[in-house]
Amino acid sequence: MLVACIAALLTACAQPTPVALLFNAAPWQDGEEHVFRITDVQGRLAGTATYTLLAGVNDQGQPMWSIQRIIEAQGDREETTVKVLAAGFRPQSSFLERSNATGVETVDAQYNGPAVDLVLTTRANVMTTQRIEVPSDVRESATLPMIVRALPLERNYATRLNAFLPVAGLLDRVTVRVVGEERLTVPAGAYDAWVVVLDMGDSTTRLWIAKQAPHPLVKYIDGRNRATFELERYVAGR
Repeated sequence: MLVACIAALLTACAQPTPVALLFNAAPWQDGEEHVFRITDVQGRLAGTATYTLLAGVNDQGQPMWSIQRIIEAQGDREETTVKVLAAGFRPQSSFLERSNATGVETVDAQYNGPAVDLVLTTRANVMTTQRIEVPSDVRESATLPMIVRALPLERNYATRLNAFLPVAGLLDRVTVRVVGEERLTVPAGAYDAWVVVLDMGDSTTRLWIAKQAPHPLVKYIDGRNRATFELERYVAGR
């Protein structure tokens, strides 16, 4: 027991102290696309995921990014579009649509300062509304694999952020840490990458982010469903 306690203490002491959350400018360009192959926890091919980043402006003329994710796996299709401010990547709105042979369900989220207004429509076409209080600096969970690329990643880097998952109404306090470096090969090629973990308390997602600009996301393992995403094709944008 004493040895275990000492080991746990040494591990805790070895972890870097998180610094204030500060993003660099987006390293990507308008029209950038990642295409991933997905394998399940048993290593079986499950489908594909595509991320597309598109530039735009909101009604106030502020620069924005539209972060689109389409997952097609095991007969299901999920499309999520999150609109975020270009400065700091705070979400303004998001829309999720899930469909399969049984029908379609949607989640519409509007971010209004310290609250998110949700409209949820079930496959039976039943609509409900909900307002959830969130920190005003929250980011949306679906965007994390992309926006972490804009952090000043380096050895022993760590920070914290708040993340919200509208479909579950779930708010997480996420610790972001660089835990190593690795050269890995995926279908899209070989990359030198930072290994980054997103620790959400009850789960840990692991990202491999290329060191060389524009720092594409090379691989990630989702902490909740344990699926592995490996980069098959990368388009740098316009």
